[in-house]
Amino acid sequence: MSYQLALAMPTRLRTLLAAFTVTLLCWTSIAASAAQANTAAPAPHEVLQNMADAMLSALKSDQTKIKQDPTHLHGLMERILVPNVDFISGSKWVLGKYWRQASRAQKIEFIREFRTLLVRFYSSALSEYLSGDHAVIPDNLLTFHPARQGPEATEVTVRSEVHPPSGKVVPVHYHMHRTSKGWKVYDVTVQGVSMVTTYKTSFATEIRTNGIDGLIQSLKDRNDKLLADARAAKTAQSASN
Repeated sequence: MSYQLALAMPTRLRTLLAAFTVTLLCWTSIAASAAQANTAAPAPHEVLQNMADAMLSALKSDQTKIKQDPTHLHGLMERILVPNVDFISGSKWVLGKYWRQASRAQKIEFIREFRTLLVRFYSSALSEYLSGDHAVIPDNLLTFHPARQGPEATEVTVRSEVHPPSGKVVPVHYHMHRTSKGWKVYDVTVQGVSMVTTYKTSFATEIRTNGIDGLIQSLKDRNDKLLADARAAKTAQSASN
């Protein structure tokens, strides 16, 4: 699934991605806390579950704000997600062989636009879900399972499940590695589909057609549209009140 097609996806799939975003937010919000903890820090799945409960509570309390202003989620994700995801490593893997061909300026610009795409796209999906007339965030939405890791492990996969109010359980796996600033996410798989692999395939096709600069410009255009759509939704909401 390319990022172009993702924007036109059916509501049911966007709802699934919204649930995935909730899970991702919960995971990324704990990275900084885990880095500052002592050696007796809880296991990754325990920290995930504790912080998931706190994040879900915050989403519930901010639901009115999100309905009134979808861009409210942009700030939330910038504050919680961005500092705790390894966008540099993720960008390297997404571009693959093209990372080595890119100039330093292109790499910096790509990281910036790719980060913005993820923040705005998943904010849009989550906002749509939370703004639904019957949107409900159940207390048992997320279940985390203990990761198999030794004390010296530098990489780990935390397996989790999303339990939507209706529909089948969705498996979500978090791939993390240890950095100098603590554990950070570098990839997420939803129902066996890797986010990094999905974007890598899409971006490679675009680079072959339009080059690296063409991909970066496409990301900028897409990000501008996402922001414009969010602002339009805010204006429409204000007019209806």
